[in-house]
Amino acid sequence: MLCRIRRLIRSLLPGALWAFAQAAGAQAGAPGFSLKLDGSLSEAARAAETMPAFGRARQVEGRMDRETTLIGEAEVRRAGSVIRGDRLTYYHADDELFAVGNVRVTRDGNVFTGPALQLKVDTNEGTFTSPSYYLALQGGGRGRAERIDFLGPGKTSMLRATFSTCGPESPDWVLSSRTLLFDQDAAEGVGRSAVLTFKDTPIVATPYMAFALGNERRSGFLPPTFGLTSRSGADLMVPWYWNLQHNMDATLYPRVSTRRGAQIGGEFRYLESSYSGETRVEANPHDPDTAGPRYFWQSRHGFSNLGGWSGGWDLRGVSDDKYFVDYSRSIVTSADRVLPRVVSMGRSLSDDWSMQVSVQKYQSILDARPGPYEREPQVLTRYLARDRSGFDLASSFDVTEFRHPDPLRPYGTRAIANPQVSWPVRRSGWFFVPKASVHASNYQIDQVAGPGYELNRTVPTWSLDGGLLFERPMLLGSQTVTQTLEPRLFYVRTPYRDQSAFPLFDTVQADFNFSQLFSENTFIGNDRLADVNQLTAAAVSRLIDPATGAEGLRFATGFRSYFSDQRVSIPGITPRTDKRSDLLVAAAGPVAPHWSVDTGLQYSMATTRLPRVNIATRYLPPDGRILNAGVRYRRDQLGQIDLSSRWPVADGWNSLARFNYSFLQQGVDPFSGLRNERGVVEALAGFEYQASCWALRVVTQRFRTAASEATTAFFLQLELNGIGSIGQNPFLVLQRNIPGYRLPQGPIEPGSRYFGYE
Repeated sequence: MLCRIRRLIRSLLPGALWAFAQAAGAQAGAPGFSLKLDGSLSEAARAAETMPAFGRARQVEGRMDRETTLIGEAEVRRAGSVIRGDRLTYYHADDELFAVGNVRVTRDGNVFTGPALQLKVDTNEGTFTSPSYYLALQGGGRGRAERIDFLGPGKTSMLRATFSTCGPESPDWVLSSRTLLFDQDAAEGVGRSAVLTFKDTPIVATPYMAFALGNERRSGFLPPTFGLTSRSGADLMVPWYWNLQHNMDATLYPRVSTRRGAQIGGEFRYLESSYSGETRVEANPHDPDTAGPRYFWQSRHGFSNLGGWSGGWDLRGVSDDKYFVDYSRSIVTSADRVLPRVVSMGRSLSDDWSMQVSVQKYQSILDARPGPYEREPQVLTRYLARDRSGFDLASSFDVTEFRHPDPLRPYGTRAIANPQVSWPVRRSGWFFVPKASVHASNYQIDQVAGPGYELNRTVPTWSLDGGLLFERPMLLGSQTVTQTLEPRLFYVRTPYRDQSAFPLFDTVQADFNFSQLFSENTFIGNDRLADVNQLTAAAVSRLIDPATGAEGLRFATGFRSYFSDQRVSIPGITPRTDKRSDLLVAAAGPVAPHWSVDTGLQYSMATTRLPRVNIATRYLPPDGRILNAGVRYRRDQLGQIDLSSRWPVADGWNSLARFNYSFLQQGVDPFSGLRNERGVVEALAGFEYQASCWALRVVTQRFRTAASEATTAFFLQLELNGIGSIGQNPFLVLQRNIPGYRLPQGPIEPGSRYFGYE
């Protein structure tokens, strides 16, 4: 009997198109057909037209070579697609399937449900009446339509449709469209005569709307952004994105503002295996405040292995001194004073030799004028050979042509040779490194106000560097950790040479910190070589997890002892006469669950004062709360209190705040270059709300842009999951002002075609 039923089914489905595994078994009271299991799941989908279909139902009817009908809990599977319904009828000649009653279609995680379906199986063309749908792999979008037309593999057209990524019950936002086309291959959706409704209020109406269904780039208009600043007024920007190639794109962003008028900007980016770069241009043909054109441009490019050479350029420029003050939306760009125009390239000459050639020019604006010396050009050759019979050999040869924007400054060529030899001895628990070097330099100086002249200098230096490493187990609460103690001594001797006649092309006084403690020269640059006879003593202690090797809390301290007074100095800076340096103390690392500190202070043993104090603490639990508090003080340079937070105030609501206050009235801020004034340097306040399918961020920021000048900016962003955002994105501003800030974790997009498989 079972054999006769099998022969009947095969005659109804010629070519073994359909195998009804459960139907025949249920009719005969015998086990059904078993399918062969694949040992692995491949992400590469096979062509559906080459695959057989499998079905089951409570009852099977049909006429040979004409139609087959499945009745009662009917189901058909083919190449990852599943069609279910109360009644499924397949017409062989037309390759057409009709489904009625509780129809459900799933494919690649997408689900369509409705009362009736007509579908050409091989071409995936047909019509679904009054369906609802769920697009799992396209951000979890869902909605309803009057009719859905399947236009082939991956393409679906909907008539009078809705779309949202919110839950099915009372969605917060809905996109309603007369027609809605989803192209899964292009990963985009296109709506015509579309209206976007948020909280039952229409906020956008457009005859045409396109949005991405995934993270793939696509050409078209990006969501418009709205902004408001005290320098530009209210402004609107409508960017156009052009996906030129998989590794190349461009963005055109026209902008109009109430105070600055019309502005056009553009950005071009490219990325290849051996080179990459970007170019950005902004131009305002007529700024009402200046009654003339204003512009900004920037170009960056890097390349490698071009005939053995690697390098690139970094070029920037503005039309006038106050461009950044008027157009910036961040204190980072508004504080720019020296804009680089640098081109460099280098290559390896052998295993030990390398060479670099560069030209460095600058555009200086505002209080940075006339600017630093420019290198036109600089040729630097380096030699480095390690472990040559136990010795490390190094040398650098530098020839630079210096020019200055101020023609009254001396200029000329500087040539430097700096050979070095060291004998590092490193063993378990200790190290010892003696080192000797010679710094020889030649200056060919020209000047407008007098004749040129030549200067020569040869200065030897030798040093001894050594340290020990001790470890011991330590019980910290209930946890056993490894504590280290790492003392280190560093002695350096450089004899005095009179350098008062040498110009200052690129040299400044080095900052006194832990890294500079072990430097042989107390100046940065090659125009001054400090006469030193000093011993540095320092120690570091770490707490280390023995199971993972992760470093916990770290302590460090160090100071110098001077055996002679300083004689070489920079004009305007008093030479040192103390016998001991200030004491440096630092501690950093976690101190409690989710709490960490990073502190450092400089204590003057001569005056018993604190020339420098940095204290910063952070609370950063995994739930997204953030609390930062710190004090930064540097005598006559910097004195600021800094507080920032991201803190929940209600269900889904977070407050955002940052307060940076300067309590100094003298000196110049070393970071912004602005003269210190007592008052607020930067402040931010706002809030964000995170729902399941949308987010709202409202932020107000105020920051100093120049002496006695400040800019206030307002950001409003409504982010709708699945179609983009409306307004000005404040993410970079929040990330810089609130250290540790990150976007809330959204839904994880499934990456497999088997997601939601039924």
